[in-house]
Amino acid sequence: MALFGRKKVAPAGGGGSGEGIEDQKNQPGHQAVLRHLLEEEKKDPGIRERLAGAILFDFAYELMKDERGVRIENLLAMLASVAGQQCIAPIFNAAPPDATLEQLGLMGVKGNDGRLYLFGDPPNRLLVESPDSVISLAFGAAQSLGAPVTMEMIHEEMRKVAGSVGGPEFEQLDLPPEHMVDRPTEWARVFIPKIMEPLDLYEVPPMRRATAIGYAIQKAMDVSKGTIDPMLAARIVLQCATRTAKVYMG
Repeated sequence: MALFGRKKVAPAGGGGSGEGIEDQKNQPGHQAVLRHLLEEEKKDPGIRERLAGAILFDFAYELMKDERGVRIENLLAMLASVAGQQCIAPIFNAAPPDATLEQLGLMGVKGNDGRLYLFGDPPNRLLVESPDSVISLAFGAAQSLGAPVTMEMIHEEMRKVAGSVGGPEFEQLDLPPEHMVDRPTEWARVFIPKIMEPLDLYEVPPMRRATAIGYAIQKAMDVSKGTIDPMLAARIVLQCATRTAKVYMG
């Protein structure tokens, strides 16, 4: 039995019509899709996230493409970094204005860099603990592609991240130089607004957006299996997502 989450994401079309999100929302065809999703969710509760993830992959691929194509390391890092933030941001967005960190099930640590770092079960469930968490889905894809990923890799990375909060080592990734990517918080800062667009379009609930991005990551790992070692792909996702899932970015 596979240790990590794995479910096929069907190929999706459509990411580049050029229409604005509000225009697409109001199209009769799109409204029909949303009604169909509501019906299908009664039988298959995860269908919206899987569909949104497949569409998000196509959208993100086009977003990251330049004249040379898409550097898969950057695509994985971007998706993972945004996914990490979607493990923490919805918890704050759904909270009453006067809620304390304790009431949200979180503990905060102010780093020497002035940023607030957050720890607790609610973000960890979305990041790694639930069957369709970001890391579970990514590691499920890696495992199905032959990578010998383990839970110890996850535990070791989370210990490393917890021990470096607030310091200069926090965003220093352990990747080969030729596969290095930018800082996870920078990927998240730049791309969150764009990545939210398809998730808004398909009305993915905030607490399920990390999972939808996890399905996009699965598809990215599938289509790039001949380009990048799946173990390296899993490491990129793990390192980026675990960092942005700990930082309050407002």
